[in-house]
Amino acid sequence: MHDFLHGVISSRSMVPPHQISPAERVRLVHTLLTAPIQGESDLHKRGAEILPRSHAFPHVVDMMPLHDVPFNRSWISAWSRVSLKSIIYGITDYDVERLREHFGENIALYFAFLNTYFQALAPAMTLGLFFWACGRSYNPVYAVLLVLWACTFVEVWRLRERKLAVRWGMSGVANVSERCPTFRPSVITRDLVTGERREIFPWWRRDLRVLLMLPVTLLFIAVLVVMLTALFVIEVLAGEIYDGPGKQFVPFIPTVLYSTCIPLILSAWGATARLLTRLENHATVRVNRASYTIKLFGMQSIVTYGGLILTVFLYIPFGELLVRDMWKRGYLTALFRMILQKPDFTMSKKHNFRVSPERLQNQLFAVCVTGQVMNTVFETLMPIAIRAITRAMGQLMKRFGLEHKTGQEKRRVSFAGDQSERSFLERVNKEFMLPEYDTFVDYAEMATQFGNISLWSSIWPLAPVMGFVNNWFELRSDALKLAINMRRPVPQRCETIGSWLQVLAFTVRFAVFMNAALIYLFEDQLVLKDGGMVMHTVLRSSIHPDVSADAVRTGIASMLPQMLPRSGPAGALAAAFLFALVAEQIFSVARSFVRHILQRCMWNGSEEEIIVRRHQFQSRQSLVGRLPELNDLDYGTKSGQQELANSPFWHPSRDSGMSSLVKAGKEA
Repeated sequence: MHDFLHGVISSRSMVPPHQISPAERVRLVHTLLTAPIQGESDLHKRGAEILPRSHAFPHVVDMMPLHDVPFNRSWISAWSRVSLKSIIYGITDYDVERLREHFGENIALYFAFLNTYFQALAPAMTLGLFFWACGRSYNPVYAVLLVLWACTFVEVWRLRERKLAVRWGMSGVANVSERCPTFRPSVITRDLVTGERREIFPWWRRDLRVLLMLPVTLLFIAVLVVMLTALFVIEVLAGEIYDGPGKQFVPFIPTVLYSTCIPLILSAWGATARLLTRLENHATVRVNRASYTIKLFGMQSIVTYGGLILTVFLYIPFGELLVRDMWKRGYLTALFRMILQKPDFTMSKKHNFRVSPERLQNQLFAVCVTGQVMNTVFETLMPIAIRAITRAMGQLMKRFGLEHKTGQEKRRVSFAGDQSERSFLERVNKEFMLPEYDTFVDYAEMATQFGNISLWSSIWPLAPVMGFVNNWFELRSDALKLAINMRRPVPQRCETIGSWLQVLAFTVRFAVFMNAALIYLFEDQLVLKDGGMVMHTVLRSSIHPDVSADAVRTGIASMLPQMLPRSGPAGALAAAFLFALVAEQIFSVARSFVRHILQRCMWNGSEEEIIVRRHQFQSRQSLVGRLPELNDLDYGTKSGQQELANSPFWHPSRDSGMSSLVKAGKEA
């Protein structure tokens, strides 16, 4: 009834009566335990409001459902089988449906998204293989096809999740999102439509808080950008310019600094973002989680793409000019003397530093291959190895009589009546020690990979191939992680991936800008190397730093205002920025066209669209069907009012919409 009043299109008519899935049973029990007590009458009481570590229940440490071990085993066993169908299509709709019945819509929607993305990478992989085989990086045709693919995928998923929401009965469920425990309303009233208790926090107060907290966000962004830039400069100086004692060890200094400083900044920002989101005082868990997601992923994106952006817009255009100027002025010698504490240190008299755009390919390879492999190892294999080592150490200590039981363990053993109870409590304790599962990490990993492919694949067309291979294993590793390394999550209802869809849409727009800039700045040329001709990526000849200013006052650079640089690297960047802005505006038309076509191909006339239309028609039909009965009632007489008062289900006199329909019927 609560869902119906808030416009949720239920799927009850699509399943046998009285059939409740395991996920729905767990979710309903959890809701009855934790939902707040709303109002004073029994009609508005929804739950017991038992919250872990709350003031009313200080001894409730946590709540969690236990894993269904037989289901997990059959699930992992089924997904471990390798076949041609699984390589091409990943998992099936039946597999997603099983996950929904056991883990709920939130988990099933993530795996449906991951599988859709995996399937969508197949055409991008084909394009990447073709252009890589042809040895053509920074190809305009590939860049155009790449951004069209990215736009098509986002729009396909937008319709796919909409159809899944209708099929699962989740359409409109965002209107009944769970109340955020930290929400503090300023006014409590009764809803004029539903009669339920309504907690209000004025929008202008929340927006004012966001504006007041903006300087904190900008401060963290500035600190992170300055740190990334400093580490980037140190890496270039140590790895490509320094030629002194300990040369083979100096390049490791930036890596050590990066692995130390950046995690500290991100950790501090994570705690700050959580506090800022709490101060924003969002009413529902869905909005609160979306706000926190945007803050956290935005800062992580700066770290992920910061090195590539610095290479494109700083290192390659200005690297040689800056190093040459610092070398002539003696700044490099003074810097290394200070670092090495050797006053007699001198730089080489011959300056041979040359930037190489191939650095971009090396960075992208590290992100697309090395980074993804390390993520899989740390997320899936490392926890299993740690638990195995811990178990072996415990057995070894027990064998030598070195085991020490705490008071809590002794009480647990005395509480257990027999061996079966002891085994059960040991299982509960093991699962309680596991971390809680959060889809943020998995969505962030896929959104980052999508950004690496759509933004930077023009540099190295094999990036979609690496993503396709990784995601086949990602489907299995995420399943293994959820079944073994994480607690069983409490099922949550959802109809969309939420703020991640906004992240993907913004990534597509940024991809248009970035690909246009890359195509404008770089090109492939045949150069002589080791006695043969090879394809080499270089700055376009018209914007190379060694070209005179008079030779580059043509093309897009000549269209720039007089206040902006029109030659050399600075002019090239200004022209690339202008070219990218124009390309982004043109692409907005293509994006609208793609959405228009997919809407008609995937949604109009589909089974899900018919379900929505049928639901709306039946609701109106049931309402109109009561009009003759209501027309016979005389609202002005005492007998008519008494008859309305005896209505068993619904009181029409309290419905302003029904009153309008009745009046219209009488006038007609």
